[in-house]
Amino acid sequence: MNQYIFHNKNINTLEGNTTKQAFIGSSAKMGALYELLDHLAKSDVPVFLTGESGTGKELCATMLHEKSARCDKPFIAVNCAAIPFDIFESQFFGHLKGTFTGAICDSIGYARAADGGTLFLDEIAELSLTMQSKLLRFLQTGQVMPIGSTTTYAVNCRIVCATNVNPLEQVNAGLFRSDLYYRLNVFPIKLYPLRERGRDVIEIAYKLLKRYSLEEKKKFQRFSADAEKILLEHSWPGNIRELENVIRRAVIMYSGLVLTLEMLNLDNAFENYLSKNNQNEGEVWPHSVLPLWQVEKKAIENAIRICNGNIQRAASLLEIAPSTLYQKRHAWKFSSDKI
Repeated sequence: MNQYIFHNKNINTLEGNTTKQAFIGSSAKMGALYELLDHLAKSDVPVFLTGESGTGKELCATMLHEKSARCDKPFIAVNCAAIPFDIFESQFFGHLKGTFTGAICDSIGYARAADGGTLFLDEIAELSLTMQSKLLRFLQTGQVMPIGSTTTYAVNCRIVCATNVNPLEQVNAGLFRSDLYYRLNVFPIKLYPLRERGRDVIEIAYKLLKRYSLEEKKKFQRFSADAEKILLEHSWPGNIRELENVIRRAVIMYSGLVLTLEMLNLDNAFENYLSKNNQNEGEVWPHSVLPLWQVEKKAIENAIRICNGNIQRAASLLEIAPSTLYQKRHAWKFSSDKI
């Protein structure tokens, strides 16, 4: 299945300075998601997105908006966890000038700003029970009253919300109102973590490699076979964000045409890979163990490269004396058995 691509002039994407934003992946799970989003985009039904952090919940919400009849109206994304409790009501419903200290002008609030379009409530499980009650009333009546006002305003917007926790568990624990949950949970969608999407990780990794190579003016064209293998085997607890960080670091730190396993520096993944792949029924393969001087030499050369040849700075990073660094480099240069 082809990548699912939609357009949004306000979003940066894997292609760099273009106007395209895309879910990338041709796995069966992603194919089912694409078809589901196509159907839901034709409706105004509330959608409740769940999934781990970094699985693309906001991208999914944006896709629903861009594919809907509301696409020419505002898409307002609200991070419920990032707004302090004491100002959330004014931020959400608006306020009149002079209502409280700091209210230097009228504010229409997020709800009215989304009128005609889509209101995306991210991390909704972080809302206090008090604000959940106020949000429920808004959803029931479709009206808002700014703080300090006696006038109500009708708002017609589609509601899409998201959380990275199990909302039903929050309901059972008394942390999330059950009536609000059932009003929002008309159509639930669970987004799959990267580790459950098969070779999608390779497709995404190649897009990222192309993007970061262009940004950093590097020439990387592909991954080595071992690098692809570890990308598939890694659990990716941080999902797409973690993958972005890993590849970006590698592109910044190294140069070449092929990005190798060692360059990925996936925490302990390289060591685990060697341990698992270089043993056969209890037999240890000696060539999987590097001599200590080679490990030391690689670390020193890497530090010097990072510091653009500055020996003093490299020695400081390595926490050794500059004289020690000079001595070791001199020894390697004139030791024919260690070239």
